[in-house]
Amino acid sequence: MTTAGLKQKNGSISWLQKFIRHSAFPSIVIFIVLLVINASIQPNFYSSRVLRSNLMTFTPFIFVAIAQGIIILSGSLDLSLGSAISLFNCLTAYLMTDKNVAPVLILGFGVTVVASGLINGYAIGKLRMPALITTFATSAIYLGLAMIILPVAGGYVPKAFYSLYKSSIGGFLPFAGIMLAAGIIIWFIFSKTGAYRYIYAIGSNEAGAYASDISVWKTRMTAHIFASLFIFMAGMCILMITSTGEYRTGQSYTLNSVAAVVIGGIALTGGKGSIVGAIFGALILGILNNIIFYSGVSSYFQIFAKGLIIVIALCIGAVPVLIKQRKKRKGGE
Repeated sequence: MTTAGLKQKNGSISWLQKFIRHSAFPSIVIFIVLLVINASIQPNFYSSRVLRSNLMTFTPFIFVAIAQGIIILSGSLDLSLGSAISLFNCLTAYLMTDKNVAPVLILGFGVTVVASGLINGYAIGKLRMPALITTFATSAIYLGLAMIILPVAGGYVPKAFYSLYKSSIGGFLPFAGIMLAAGIIIWFIFSKTGAYRYIYAIGSNEAGAYASDISVWKTRMTAHIFASLFIFMAGMCILMITSTGEYRTGQSYTLNSVAAVVIGGIALTGGKGSIVGAIFGALILGILNNIIFYSGVSSYFQIFAKGLIIVIALCIGAVPVLIKQRKKRKGGE
C-alpha cells in the first residue's frame, strides 16, 4: 500500500476512533436503534404528515435539553425549568388578545430571562447557593405564581398565533423546523465564543478556572441567562401546541431535560459532554414515547424504559473508557 493510502486509512481509523469515543456516541447508537423500531411499528412513519407531527412534538424537548445541557456543563443544575415554562404559559395565555401577541411574548421572554436566568444565575453564581436547593425552591415559587395567574386551565391564545406552528413557509418548510434550526444556529454561534469555553472550564475545574482569572459567578450566570433563551423558545412552542394556559404544562419537562442530558453523555458534575448528545437524548425520549404509544404498552412502562435507556447509555459510554484503561494496563506490563 502506498504512503498516501496508509495516511488515508489511518485518517479514517482516527476519525472512527474519535467518533466512538465522543460523549454523544452512545445516544446516537440508541437513537438509531429506536428509530428503526419506531419506523417498523408506526404507520406511514416517513410520510410528510407524520414527520411534521414528530418535528412539532420533539422541538420543545430539544430546546429544554439544550437549556439544561448548557447549565449542567457549567457545573450547575436547573430544577425550575419546567415551572418557568408553566409560568410563561399561564402569563401569556392570561394576557394575550388578538391585538397584543408580540408585546405579551416580549413580556414572557423578559419574565423567563429574569426567573430562569438572572435570579437562578445570581443566587447560584454570586451568592454560591446550592443549585439543587435553589432551583427546587424557585421551582415552587414559579409554579405558585403560575397557579395564581391561572388556577384552572384557560386563557386565550389567538388562532393566528398557534396555527403558525403547524404551518409551512413556502409550502414545504415547516415553521417548527425553522424554529428548531434557528435555535441550533444560535447555540452553534455561541459555542464558538470564549464565554462558552469558560462554561466548560468552570464546570470541569472551578478552582483552576478561578486561578486562570475567569469570573466563575459571571460565567455561571451567563450559562443560566443563555439557557433561558431556549426555555423561552420551548415555552413558546408548547403554548402554540396546547393553545391554552395550564400550570402543569411544563412540569414533565424538568426531569425529561435531565434525563436527555444524562442519556446524551453530559456529566452531571459539569464540564464534560456535548450539547449534540443532549439533542440526541431529547430525540430518544421523543421516539420512546412514540414506540410506547404505537406498541400499545401501558404508559407506566415509559418510566421503566427511560431508566433502562439511561443505564444502557451509561454502559455504552463506559466501553471506550474501559478499552483505554485495558490498553494502558497492557502497555505497563
